[in-house]
Amino acid sequence: MKFDKTLVSLIIVAVVVSVFAVKVNLFSDDFYNRIVTGFAAGNQSTGKINLTIESGLIINFTTDVIDWGSGRVTAGAANATLDTSRNATYKVINGNWTGWYGNKSRGFILENIGNLNTTIWLKTGKNSTQFIGGSNPAYQFNITNNGTNSCTNASGFNLGAYYDANTTSISGTKICDVFDTRTGSDTIQIDILLRIPADSLTGDLEDTITATAYAA
Repeated sequence: MKFDKTLVSLIIVAVVVSVFAVKVNLFSDDFYNRIVTGFAAGNQSTGKINLTIESGLIINFTTDVIDWGSGRVTAGAANATLDTSRNATYKVINGNWTGWYGNKSRGFILENIGNLNTTIWLKTGKNSTQFIGGSNPAYQFNITNNGTNSCTNASGFNLGAYYDANTTSISGTKICDVFDTRTGSDTIQIDILLRIPADSLTGDLEDTITATAYAA
């Protein structure tokens, strides 16, 4: 009889435990459906980040001086030629100007340091007669890309070709339809060629070149 009571007691405990387990499982399933599933399909909220970036149309001569120094036309020669171009085999022909050494002979470097693509116009303060004088002087410039595809040349203007100094129009000569602003593609070189006659003006000769930018 004692044995039977013990057996019944164990059975009851087992049943209670089973029921408890079932309740736990039911509660867990219900909790997941109501809480976890509901979270995935719940409301969303958004935030905003706001700022204004100003546009800047800015160009700058990072190399802004060409100085050939002092010199003269070789005796007996009709003229001397001075050329800063990287393609020039000789920087000075038929003359003894010594200022061409180093960076002084490598032309102007113009950089687009803003964040807008621009058109570029180039103008000098004097023409060849006003600047140099004498018989058949020349005062010319040519444009080359100093960065990859920096300048998309303007219609009728060829990169690498020589053009006479232009003082006639308000802004001068349009050289770039698009002057890029991307790093590595935002610089051009402006080289100067002078042909100085033996009967040229003497003394300190100087001119100013002006680059003007407009939004492309």
